[in-house]
Amino acid sequence: MTKDESKEVLEIYKLHADLADRVSQRRLGTNRVYAGALVGMMLFLGALLRVGDSNAYGRLVFCVIGIVGALLAVSWMLVIRSYKRLNDGKFDALLELERKLSYRFFEREWHFLGHQDQSDKNAEKTDRRKRGAKYFRLTVVEQSAPWLFFALYLAVVVWGWAHKS
Repeated sequence: MTKDESKEVLEIYKLHADLADRVSQRRLGTNRVYAGALVGMMLFLGALLRVGDSNAYGRLVFCVIGIVGALLAVSWMLVIRSYKRLNDGKFDALLELERKLSYRFFEREWHFLGHQDQSDKNAEKTDRRKRGAKYFRLTVVEQSAPWLFFALYLAVVVWGWAHKS
């Protein structure tokens, strides 16, 4: 590879790494919006309980908000999955570009975190316990929040439906 080609690959690599970081920042912002909305709705339900409105209208409000909250949690799960796929594609492209560079930063980082080097597709995968002890993928942690909210809002629907004053 010529010096000009090497410079071009490096510039493309830097641009692509920056774009991957921007996707991660947007993802974080989106998570904040969903979490804020779901917590806000739960606070509203808590205030409604405190007021003591448990007539048929109040139970209907609980059911409706519970359904909306559960649907919002499902939407959040789908958005997280979409962002994960987008980032996976960006990092696959970065790893491909790294093969043209003298130092493979992301590949080495994954190696140090306990994952198999991407360059050696035939290597045995790292033992799951060792890999998990070093690094727990944030997407796994991140996906637990919408599931918890989904379960919570489903419980709200059940409570609103079954609760008698």
